[in-house]
Amino acid sequence: MATVLRFLFVVPLAYVAACLTAAFAMLWPFVDLGHASALDPFVVAETAFYFGAQAVQIGTVAFLPWVVLMVASEVAGLSSLLLHMVAGLVGGIAILFAAYGPNVPHMSVQTAILVASLTFALVYWILAGHGAGRWRRRIAAGRGAPAAAPAPQRQDAA
Repeated sequence: MATVLRFLFVVPLAYVAACLTAAFAMLWPFVDLGHASALDPFVVAETAFYFGAQAVQIGTVAFLPWVVLMVASEVAGLSSLLLHMVAGLVGGIAILFAAYGPNVPHMSVQTAILVASLTFALVYWILAGHGAGRWRRRIAAGRGAPAAAPAPQRQDAA
């Protein structure tokens, strides 16, 4: 039952949280809250809409690579933080090449994309990735658990 709950709730919610934090990491350096119009409700609503739209964009771009990594890590039981962070970095570099090709964007955009991809990987690992493959160990332990040997009888000399 814990395995079903993991795949129905924990993993998808971790993905959504990772998308939201990656959007925050990507857009926050570019949000200017230093002027008086930052308190205007329309500016706040517009900023919230931008964060939501960016999270959806990140979610759609990262979905297939995330599914491949998630399935591989769950099946193989790879729950390493280093693996998830390297996968996030490789994903960020792949997004840079796929989105921009030879036209390299400004360094601030490159940095924001790489930080967002690392943030995505870290948040997913914290919420769900650190437990990858544990369900397989529980199933294997439940199936092939040897029967407990009876305790040895102690004979007292009379």
